[in-house]
Amino acid sequence: MKKIILLLMIVLLLASCSTLRELSRYEKENLALANLKYLNGFKATGIAEIAIKGFSIKKEFVLSKNKDTLRLDILESGIMSLLPSPFATIYVADKVIITNYNKGFFNDLVIDQFPFSQYLDLESLPQGIIDEIVSNKAFNIALLQFKFDDLFRLNKIIMNENIIDLNYEKKDLSLVNITSSKAKINISLDSFKPGEVKIKPLKLKN
Repeated sequence: MKKIILLLMIVLLLASCSTLRELSRYEKENLALANLKYLNGFKATGIAEIAIKGFSIKKEFVLSKNKDTLRLDILESGIMSLLPSPFATIYVADKVIITNYNKGFFNDLVIDQFPFSQYLDLESLPQGIIDEIVSNKAFNIALLQFKFDDLFRLNKIIMNENIIDLNYEKKDLSLVNITSSKAKINISLDSFKPGEVKIKPLKLKN
C-alpha cells in the first residue's frame, strides 16, 4: 500500500512539473501581443477618487482608448446619478489637454506636442519593443518606462515622478492608480469592454 501511495505521489509530482513548464519564446511573444491588444481599444466606467491640493473627491468616470487617442472623462453626478455633467477631462492624442469644467479646482493644462502619441497603438509597436517585453518585461522610450508582470501584462508606466499602476483581477483590468507630486487618482473599474471605440476630440473653450 505504501508503495502504491509513493508511486501516486511521484506521478502527481511529475504531472505538476509538466504543467508548470517554461513558456517558449514564441508563446511569450503571443501572450504579450494578446495583452497589448486587450488594452489597445476599450471603454471602461467606474469610480475615480481624486486627491489634489489637499482636497479629496469621488466621481464617476468614463475611460476610452483607441489606437491613437485616450480620453478620461470625470463626471459630476446628477440627481440620483442621472444625467451626469462633465467635471474634468484628460485627453491624450498628438497633444495632451487637461481641463477642469468647474474652474478653481485646478488649472487647465495644454501640451501642444506629445511625441509619444505614436505608441498609443499598442498593436503596431516595433518588433524591437516586443523583444524587450519578452526578454526583460520592460521597455523604455525616452523618459517613459513601461513595465510588465509575469504574465506579460502592462502593469506600470513611469515618467519622472509620475507613476501609473495597472492592477488586474484574474484576467480583467480592475484598478488604475495615477500618482504625481501634485495629485493622486485611484480609478476603480466597474465595467471594461474591449474593442474599437470612437473618441470625440476635446477642444478647450476660451
